[in-house]
Order: sequence, then structure tokens, then C-alpha cells
Amino acid sequence: MKEMLTNKILTTLPDAEFARLVPLLEPVSLSAGDRLAQAGESVRFVYFPENSIVSCHAEMQDGKSAEVGLVGLDGMTGIPSLLSQRTAAHSQSVVVSGSALRMRREELERELRHADGLRQSLFAYAGEYITQVSQRAACAILHRTEQRLAVWLLLLTDRLDTDMIEITQDRIAQHLGVRRAGVTVIAQELQNLEAISYTRGHLRVVNRPLLETVACECYGALMGAHQKSSYI
Repeated sequence: MKEMLTNKILTTLPDAEFARLVPLLEPVSLSAGDRLAQAGESVRFVYFPENSIVSCHAEMQDGKSAEVGLVGLDGMTGIPSLLSQRTAAHSQSVVVSGSALRMRREELERELRHADGLRQSLFAYAGEYITQVSQRAACAILHRTEQRLAVWLLLLTDRLDTDMIEITQDRIAQHLGVRRAGVTVIAQELQNLEAISYTRGHLRVVNRPLLETVACECYGALMGAHQKSSYI
């Protein structure tokens, strides 16, 4: 089973630890828009995405929200569970449809007590995830929308291991916390540059090096944190 998976945390575990986890992992299919957790509510499951992506977002009292982090094949949702926090710090919803493996939170807590490899991998990933959240917070304040969109697309494709993304401009705007009209203009500019192609909810990164030149320094900082992680 291990060789059939793509999730980096699971595939890099020692064989003995992975074998212990197998009976606890439930394969699930996730659809775009599915709500996996609500901020402030008890967390029942943690998810290890395979070819899906989960967005963690902060929600305001007026109903507006903005994404603070992305989780794909690089990691796991429910990072606060590592510190025995049983409520969700942020709401979680599916950005890109696909498969994942889920595990009950209490079972993860039990395994962490004696699975050294799992504990090391998850805490290394937690450090990387915290870097992502803090860097993107600074990015949202300091950098232009076109730079943020380029970073976001690069982060998505990194976590999907593909250049194809099925997503609408409305949902892109929601995740970035900006107006849809602005996303439409920027997407057209990126198409004119031939960095991306976009038709009716199907976006493809055509020229990744070019898209990286549009992105701000935050993408390089996030990639540096990823490469330094000890779980991969």
C-alpha cells in the first residue's frame, strides 16, 4: 500500500510505523467546497491529502474569510492536534477535489506517544506550516494581488504535483480575500504573458519559470522552508 501513496508524511514513515497506521487510515473522496472543520469546533478527523488540497481559512464575523494556509500531499490537516488542542484553530475546506486518507484525532494522539518517526515528521511539517501561515500573512499586507496570485498558483501546483488546476475565478478570489474583478484582470494578464491558460474553471500553469518571475519573494522563502524540512 505504501508505494501506492503520494502523501509525503505517510510515505516517509519507517515501515513498522506505517504498518501500525494502515488499519487506522480511512480512504475518502473529497469534493471542492466540502467543509472538513469549523473554527472553534471539536476536530474529529485529521486528513492526509493525496491528490486533493485543503484550505485553512480565517473567518470574520461579517462572513468574509481569507485563506491562511494550504495543505496537500506535503502534509496533514489539524496541526494543533499535535499539541493536544482538540478544537480547530481555523476552518478547513477543500480547494481541489481528490482523494485523502483520514484518521480519528484521538487515534493520532495515541500513536504519537510511541511512534518516534511519525512524531518527528509531523513536528517538522508543523514548523513548515507555521512558516507558510506567517509568510503569507506578511505577503497579504505588503505585496500586490498579482504577486500573491502567482505565489498561490505555484503553491497549489507544488502540492498537486501537476500543472492542471480545476478552479473558478470566484473561488480564487475567495481564497485570496480579493474581488473577483481583480482576479479576472490579473488572470487575463497572465494569459497574455503565456504564463497560464484558463478556460471555464480549468487553469493550467503553462510557463512555470515565468510565473515565478511574477511571484514575490515569498515563494522563494516558502520553498526554502520546505527544502529544510527533515521529514522529506
